[in-house]
Amino acid sequence: MWVAIGIAVGMGIAVLFLALRYRMLQKCVRQAGRDMEEILESPQENRILRISTPSREAERLLEQINRYIQYHQRERIDWQRQERQLQEQIENISHDLRTPLTAILGYLELVDGSGLSEADREALAVVERRSRYLQRLICDFYDLSRLERKNVQLQRRPVEITRLIRETMLSYSPEFEERRLAVELSLPETAVPVLGDREALERILHNLVQNALRYARSRFWICVRETDSAEGESRVFLEFCNDTDSLTQADIPFLFGRFYTADHARPSGSTGLGLTVSKLLAQAMGGAVWAELTEQGDLRLIFMFIPS
Repeated sequence: MWVAIGIAVGMGIAVLFLALRYRMLQKCVRQAGRDMEEILESPQENRILRISTPSREAERLLEQINRYIQYHQRERIDWQRQERQLQEQIENISHDLRTPLTAILGYLELVDGSGLSEADREALAVVERRSRYLQRLICDFYDLSRLERKNVQLQRRPVEITRLIRETMLSYSPEFEERRLAVELSLPETAVPVLGDREALERILHNLVQNALRYARSRFWICVRETDSAEGESRVFLEFCNDTDSLTQADIPFLFGRFYTADHARPSGSTGLGLTVSKLLAQAMGGAVWAELTEQGDLRLIFMFIPS
């Protein structure tokens, strides 16, 4: 009888011990899962799993997971270092090229074409157009490298956006007439000041108008509206729309990506960086940007800014 009781007590203790180990292992696995989620959400912190487990097999598994995490952390750090070096090199090269190119453009403006033949004047015009294109390309690379490195300090002051839009559109009137594009402006009658940098906003508007001149099929329109959110916060939305037959839904997620050069979405004469630079400028001023392609095939580029 006492032997049976002893066996029963021993089995009870063993079951209790196994149950405790199982509970401890469950707790460790749950904790490891939570820590893994935090590591994935904040990879820049370079954390690893640090949990003691009641199982050697589980400890070995965590060791392998940590080795995998550390491998990817080293890969991320190396990629970031190479990315910074590339951005610095692009910025330095772009800066070095701007000075001689500015001198070339200055000399081209001094050339007196009145004594040249028609063929020579056409050749001179081609050289000037190509030089201007190269200048835009170099400026785009320079701005892109500085913006991605967050090496740009933008002033945030009240800027009357509707007036800026009218001035920008007026400067492009000849181009729109040449392309025979129908233009429509849906702007509030009252002033709409936004918080931003005037030069940066001008750059965004010029990039978006040039984008429309390249891609719009027959019409281009701009809409400005101010709305209040459920939390009582006001926002100003700028919508730039044009009809197009060169884009699909598959292109939309990549439109603001740098160096996006899909053949059907980047015609000749485009640097492929205008929308990228515009997005980075808007974000540097506290704004947001996204793109939509409507069922009718219209491209909508939407910029959100904070009113002043």
